[in-house]
Amino acid sequence: MPASDTEPGPGDGAAPPPALDYPTERTCPFSPPPAFARLREQPGLPAVEALEGGRPWLVTRYADARAVLGSPAFSARFDTPGFPLMSPSDVQQRDDRTESLIRTDDPEHLRQRRRLTRDFTVKRIAALRPEIQGVVDGALDELLAHDGSADLIATVALPIPSRVICLLLGVPYADHGFFQRAAARALAGDSSPDEVRTALGELGDYLAALVREKVRDPQDDILSRLATAYLVPGEIDEREMVTIAMTLLVAGFETTGNMIGLGTALFLTHPEQRALFTAGDEQLQRNAVEELLRYLSIAHHPRQFAATEDVTVGGHTVRAGEGVLISLPAVNRDADAFDDPDTFDITRPAQQHLAFSYGTHQCLGQALARMELLLYFRTLFARVPSLRLLDAPEDFDLKQRSRAHGFRSLSVAWQEDAR
Repeated sequence: MPASDTEPGPGDGAAPPPALDYPTERTCPFSPPPAFARLREQPGLPAVEALEGGRPWLVTRYADARAVLGSPAFSARFDTPGFPLMSPSDVQQRDDRTESLIRTDDPEHLRQRRRLTRDFTVKRIAALRPEIQGVVDGALDELLAHDGSADLIATVALPIPSRVICLLLGVPYADHGFFQRAAARALAGDSSPDEVRTALGELGDYLAALVREKVRDPQDDILSRLATAYLVPGEIDEREMVTIAMTLLVAGFETTGNMIGLGTALFLTHPEQRALFTAGDEQLQRNAVEELLRYLSIAHHPRQFAATEDVTVGGHTVRAGEGVLISLPAVNRDADAFDDPDTFDITRPAQQHLAFSYGTHQCLGQALARMELLLYFRTLFARVPSLRLLDAPEDFDLKQRSRAHGFRSLSVAWQEDAR
């Protein structure tokens, strides 16, 4: 994408536009802040205030997002000049020189990703369907053991993905309370850099001890395989191994857990869509998962990049050394990409959504997330057809300023003769 010769940038002596605060205020629990819709209608790219790293440009349109995510001219590394830091977690990782999978560029990113690809292929996840179904069944057994009502987040939404990722990685599920609390502190938008550092340090110490155990006594799990194949021969060190383990563990339960909670509430407030889902075949139900991912797009924290050369995005010149932010919830509500995008419709073709990002940094665990969501909703509505919300939407207990949008709790009820 060559740089434009028609539009002046900040380096051309033009007065910079006023910077906006990154939109956070939601008027609907299932939708991104309405400010994004207004920004999509404006030409060019707006500038946004960053915690550190200048005034990055904000992308809210689908085509612009794909252009940035598919271009090698944008770097995901913290040490790239102009890289925008948007949260205390960003500051902590930058200062600690944490080079996780999502903070590397090709060819290093591809090298790291290839170590993990075999464990998350569509074929591999399909083979795990019986085990995942067993986890879902067990969680719903625990839900129905309550006296007609329960907190869906504590009993189902977090336990299902936590048990699955623990099973795959070889992390003891008995420790889920510790690592869920540590992850919540690290991901909270209002945590200080010191609080984030402490939380990640505790989680890192825990995983380092677990990795050493895998070296001594490898089992049939992902961490044992990585330790045996890469750590023991010296291809990676313990610090890198722990970073991989932490990335997989936290990503494995936090995002899917939020999708389960929000998706359940969304279906229960759209009974006609729930009826279509329960009456449909698996093909329709798989498409419904794609629509849930598009419509909810829980990644509240923007994708962050810095340009390494002059690039044109949406008719706007982004200069080398300038930051770019992408709001995935905003681009998935772009009417130029999806008809009537603010309507939840499980029959729409939604497969081209960007909820899992796009390009080289597309989510590694997307096949796993899709399978968990498919089996959960199929089983939930078959076993608990009388499920209903006890909380009104205006009273939902939503996470505030978290990197991933979701519920802290969600009260549901059902007829006690449910099986």
